[in-house]
Amino acid sequence: LHRYYISKGAIVDQLGGDLNSTPLHWAIRQGHLPMVILLLKCGADPSLIDGEGFSSIHLAVLFQHTPIIAYLISKGQNIDTTDFNGQTPLMLTAQKAIGPEPMRFLLKFNPSLNAVDNVQKNTALHWAIASGNTSAVDLLLEAGASLDIKNVKGETPLDLAYQSQNHFMIYMIQEDERMRNRRNNKLLKTVEKYELFLMLASSLTFMWALGYVMNLSSDSWLLKGGLLLSLLFGMALFVRQLVGLKNLRYLPTAFLLSSVFWMSMTWFFWFLPDILLYSRNALELSLDMMGLLYYFCKTRSTDPGYIKTSEEERKENIIALAEAGCLDFRTFCTSCLVRKPLRSVHCLACQACVARYDQHSLWTGQCIGIGNHYYYLLFLSFLTMTGVWLLYGTLQYWSNHCAASYQQDGAWTYFTQTVSCSPWVSYISSVACFHTLWASLWLTVQLYQVIF
Repeated sequence: LHRYYISKGAIVDQLGGDLNSTPLHWAIRQGHLPMVILLLKCGADPSLIDGEGFSSIHLAVLFQHTPIIAYLISKGQNIDTTDFNGQTPLMLTAQKAIGPEPMRFLLKFNPSLNAVDNVQKNTALHWAIASGNTSAVDLLLEAGASLDIKNVKGETPLDLAYQSQNHFMIYMIQEDERMRNRRNNKLLKTVEKYELFLMLASSLTFMWALGYVMNLSSDSWLLKGGLLLSLLFGMALFVRQLVGLKNLRYLPTAFLLSSVFWMSMTWFFWFLPDILLYSRNALELSLDMMGLLYYFCKTRSTDPGYIKTSEEERKENIIALAEAGCLDFRTFCTSCLVRKPLRSVHCLACQACVARYDQHSLWTGQCIGIGNHYYYLLFLSFLTMTGVWLLYGTLQYWSNHCAASYQQDGAWTYFTQTVSCSPWVSYISSVACFHTLWASLWLTVQLYQVIF
């Protein structure tokens, strides 16, 4: 019917109705993407202002029609188009759309974070704070919105937060300001540059210190408990003060590598003399550890299948999907702005879509997908075998160096005497048992999924 009217000479941009809007404005209000596509193909002007002072992209943002926003921007609509009051779509979202969307989506198109409107001279961050939009404040702070710009009343974003008496919002802004000031500190910049190395070094030291405290000759559990609590407090303080949120996800990886290091040290300095006098068992464990480290590095360094496109390709994909009637969450990722292949998933940790996504591995700090799944299975296999060898070495050590007897002393006495025989060995064996347990169980699950 619309094609018929247009073919008969209907004016595509005719204003009308109570809101003095064009057909394109009405189609956007209703979220009618096919009609939006048709009207734009027929020459509709998306920059026209309706009776409320909004252009097409402002209406799409106001009614939170994400596919229409994506299509309008891909067709060339300026992300920083202003309405009658000089508000950009980002400001309107911060003021009217309570929640993370479509704010998170708009930020993918690099809008101006520090533009101000014509009346209040507020930035998007000012509007988000004035509206109590905590999600928008969080996203704008993460994107780097300025905290120093003052509005027409001379108020900064923090001043508005104090006026609103929203304590959580005040805390968010103050914490972000503190983090920005830290980035300007030369010493902290150096620390941040070597943050991963420091995390690994501190993890190695922490694991050694735990074992050292357990291995103390003192019989005072109060002393040992106090030292262990001090170590835990010190490590927590180090992580909280010196490790940024971006690198915090690598903490399990540092723990794994530290575990492997001390497991290998324990094998060669504690267990090796008791195991068949340097026979092939030592060689086998060495090969297992080399295989473990090699496939760990391969899993980490291999592209798991990140879907990469240029900005131009993204816009072409959005237009193609929209005009094919397929612009929905099943085929389009609103975070990466890419067409999703079969079995791909957006990883929140890596902020990327991964082809044939399996998981984001805590222990490798890397996504597992089509590119590195094979290496990940081998990593799990070698980790399991390494752990089994360590447990075998532990049993050999206990049988040669611990005088307790299960038959004579009973279960509890045998257990306590064996553990106290060498607290360091007991400590490392528990670490090896932990890694062997999770690696073997997860390997079983992975192989089951591959086979069936």
